[in-house]
Amino acid sequence: MRRIGLFAAVFAVALAGGASFAAVANSWQGTWIYYNAEGAPIGKWTAGCGAADGRWGDTSGSNKRFTQGCAVES
Repeated sequence: MRRIGLFAAVFAVALAGGASFAAVANSWQGTWIYYNAEGAPIGKWTAGCGAADGRWGDTSGSNKRFTQGCAVES
């Protein structure tokens, strides 16, 4: 009987953690902007913004900056 209670508690914690992770993952949206050594933008990667999603230019470098939210291109 004690094992069933422990199992139920572990299951409840796992379920709550999974729901929290899903909520955070679904709300993630924004753009990584990639820069060269001189600081000029060379590419970007947008995710979570619907039709604006995608990668442009060179996104292979580690010199990048993240901007949260979906910006309208002008």
